[in-house]
Amino acid sequence: MISHKKYTTKSIEQTLNPEWNTFFDIKLTPKKVPSLLAFTVWDKDTFGRDFLGEITIPFKNIFDRNNQGLSDGVPRNYEDPNNYPAYFTLGKRSEKNNVSGEICLKFGIKEDHIGDPKRYADAWEVLIGS
Repeated sequence: MISHKKYTTKSIEQTLNPEWNTFFDIKLTPKKVPSLLAFTVWDKDTFGRDFLGEITIPFKNIFDRNNQGLSDGVPRNYEDPNNYPAYFTLGKRSEKNNVSGEICLKFGIKEDHIGDPKRYADAWEVLIGS
């Protein structure tokens, strides 16, 4: 969920290791920046759905884990070879939830060409207001 707007992926059938490979193109301006990104994972079956876990990431931290521990935190083009996905451990919603597993996410700036990382960093600072 981003600023109270929900984005949904398609269901992946018959697998214990689903890959969604889904992209969401979200337009942002300095006046329209979410504070948090929330991801909730469900298992859909014949009789309904089961909660598998969730994570919440502060928006300003989405690039914190994007380069496998080497110069993490640098805003990058989505297609930049130095922009890696990161694994996030799913969390419980309440103590009664039985949660295990991770979700792999990748964040990036979409442009037709890969630009100078300094330009992305400057634009990011303007966007998040640091």
